Amino acid sequence: MKFLRHASDGIPELVPIPPIAELPPAKLQATARYLGTLDADGARVIGHSLSARSSARLSLSAEAIDVVRIAGSFRIRTEALRGARTERLFNGKPVNDLLVVRWEHHGRDWETGFRMDAVRSVRDAAKTQLGRTGGPAQPDLGAWVRTISKMVRGSAGPKTDRGNG
Repeated sequence: MKFLRHASDGIPELVPIPPIAELPPAKLQATARYLGTLDADGARVIGHSLSARSSARLSLSAEAIDVVRIAGSFRIRTEALRGARTERLFNGKPVNDLLVVRWEHHGRDWETGFRMDAVRSVRDAAKTQLGRTGGPAQPDLGAWVRTISKMVRGSAGPKTDRGNG
């Protein structure tokens, strides 16, 4: 049986995002459903609002992935990223359009799941409703995986204790 991790288990504070107006230029942006964060053993990370499923806005820049959400925004710095992949299951449950981001936070390896929204913009939503597209827009999960993987390779080097994620 998996045990839940709590903030009282010594999980350091997450890196806050800068004010929205000061976010760096984004390489990619998307809306998604934040599904949660799992540790290296597959146990759900509880604390700092990481267990709260919620709508999120993702912004990937050269500096970080900024996860903006009412339940608690946080930043995953580029040097903390370990990779990304698409999956069909998260925490044992089937999920469509799933992006899993691997990252490190104070020496702990974590995986965070996002169900990416199919509609990429208000304009895409309007076109879909008007029947001007061949069907619902599909999120470009491949672009996220490729971009994050390239960033990880670019920041590869001697691994040191880089502090917070």
